[in-house]
Amino acid sequence: MEEARAWSEILPAYEDRGLNMVMISIDPFETEESIENFFARAGMDEPLPTVINGGEIAEQFGANALETTIILDENGEETYRDVAVTEAETMRAELDGVL
Repeated sequence: MEEARAWSEILPAYEDRGLNMVMISIDPFETEESIENFFARAGMDEPLPTVINGGEIAEQFGANALETTIILDENGEETYRDVAVTEAETMRAELDGVL
């Protein structure tokens, strides 16, 4: 939830610079309702764009940890990856380097 809250603040601030983001749920039992409940529990007014049952997408990117963050540049090249909760300051620094 901590990282989702950070992205919810970062996304609007960086959209005008070209940021597109999507959360990918790899839980095959996830539903739109459970995603909405997650965002509500996180205290977020606006949900983030989310792909439900995105196991194939996650597999394509080699993302097998729950808290994986991957940042791609405008050419689709990976510029950042981690598999732990990413601090908002780190996200902003990485985004500033590619946008």
